[in-house]
Amino acid sequence: MYSPQVFIETDTDAIRRLIASAPFATLISVVDDSPLVTHVPIILDKHNWLLGHVACANPHSAALSDGAEVLVIFHGPHAYVSPSWYAEPSVPTWNYAIAHMKARVHVQTGDAAQMLLDALTKAFDDPSQAGHKSHAERAMLLNQIHCFRLEPLQIDVKFKLSQNKSKTDQEQIIAKLSQQEDENSQAIANLMLRNLAGQI
Repeated sequence: MYSPQVFIETDTDAIRRLIASAPFATLISVVDDSPLVTHVPIILDKHNWLLGHVACANPHSAALSDGAEVLVIFHGPHAYVSPSWYAEPSVPTWNYAIAHMKARVHVQTGDAAQMLLDALTKAFDDPSQAGHKSHAERAMLLNQIHCFRLEPLQIDVKFKLSQNKSKTDQEQIIAKLSQQEDENSQAIANLMLRNLAGQI
């Protein structure tokens, strides 16, 4: 990923927040020089490894064998920045936060797969509510899904938040983004505010 130094983010807490806020990730493998791409929810565990699964019916599952390397992309908020928002003449651009993680696959089966599935269910829903499968019923579904933990090998994180612009320009962009109604613009404005305050 092309990342000028000013946009590179290395703070562990900021990276964890980004991944937690953008769990619907893009999972990429390369087989015979061709990419396989699946969009799948993925979460971090307490050891900063990633947890996920794909359907066994998905052809991508065959590429997710023990030791295979993959690329996972977490797409954070993003927003258009108009050239009319600068004090000095400039060009249109796009501000965003994104993480690319290269990782090694560790296939999970049996109890480990059940724990992984329970963790994913807990992360996104309340399994005690009506309509959810019981723990035992979820265990019966394990033969239909391919569960994995991903061991991080390298992570590249880019927070493009107009850091290469003057403080005045950044403040004007924040003001304009804050006036937009969409969540992405609001999120980028908040990240820019935190960055200016040294809180990222």
